[in-house]
Order: sequence, then structure tokens, then C-alpha cells
Amino acid sequence: MAFPPKSVRVAAFTLTRITSSLRVQSPYSFAQTAYDFMGGMWAAELTLTHVSAAENAATEAWLAGLNGMAGTFEMGPVDYEGPHGAISADPVVAVAANARAQALVLQLARAGDRVLPGDYLTLGRHLHIVTATEAPTPAFRQSVTLWPRLRRPVAPGDPVAMRVPFGTWALAGPETSYSGSQSRIRTRILQIREAL
Repeated sequence: MAFPPKSVRVAAFTLTRITSSLRVQSPYSFAQTAYDFMGGMWAAELTLTHVSAAENAATEAWLAGLNGMAGTFEMGPVDYEGPHGAISADPVVAVAANARAQALVLQLARAGDRVLPGDYLTLGRHLHIVTATEAPTPAFRQSVTLWPRLRRPVAPGDPVAMRVPFGTWALAGPETSYSGSQSRIRTRILQIREAL
């Protein structure tokens, strides 16, 4: 399913990164060992703005169409206003990388383009955040490190959405509801997770 209808407007949100890493500690020596199982995903809680009856009906229809956790939709990072670096056009993958890789080489469009840590990008309909970068080369290539790891292998020429990044999401549970007051104020909170 495409992006949510215009009636879905976010008033407040909490964006969560979930990893499958953990740290265990010996109860005797207190020595610790960290384990990284290379998993990561996004989750969010969205508090929607109060809407009119007509807009509420559009939101209800959209949510019913998702059929609980079965349906998916696309949505960008809520408070992201675009790349922090200079990106004149969306880059492409420059060098092949395997699934679960964190390193990626991008082919930028022109001199002066640059990706910065904190920029978001989309690969294969999955949202990633850039955690580290190297300086672009004279051939307009830039190495970046991503979170979460790549979901699938990528090949040279694969598109990378950076100017309007998005991820594929699903409802986190089978139920949706909203609260309405006597003064006709409708309050709705949605729990969503990245659809893998």
C-alpha cells in the first residue's frame, strides 16, 4: 500500500531502534561479553492530530484496509527535512554488497554532493540511517556505514532514495482504536513496526 492518506497527520512520535545485540555479565567476576546477532529494525509510536469526522472516516478506512498486521504502507522519517549533506540527485549503489553488510559505497551525482552522518536513505524499500562516512572521492564515490544492516544484497546501479527516504511499515498489533470526547476531539495512537 502506498503512503497513508492526508488525514494521517502526526502530532507527536517516538522512534525506536531495536537491535538483536545483548550484553551478558558473569554473576561471579562481573566480566561482560557483548553479542551482536546483526539484527536491527525500526519501531514507532505515532500520536495523530485531532481531525474532523470526515478525516477520521478516511483514517478509519485506511486502517481497516491494512487488515491489522497483514497490510503494509510506506512512510518517511517523521521529523526529517532532507539530507544534512548536499545531495543534488539521488545516488546509486556503486559497489555490490551482501545482505547484512553495514558498509556501502554510493555513486554520487556530481562534485559537491556529500552524505553526512544522520542522513536517511532507502534501499529496497527499507529505511536506513547513515552512522559514519568517508570523504567523497574525485570519482564522486562515497563510503558510508548504515544502520540497520542491509536487508538484501545490492548491486551496482541499484537506486538509493535520499532526497525523500521512506521505509515499509506495518501495524505492530492486530487492534486499532481511537478515543472521542464530548467536544468531538478524536485521539488516536498508532504502534507501528518496520515490515521485513
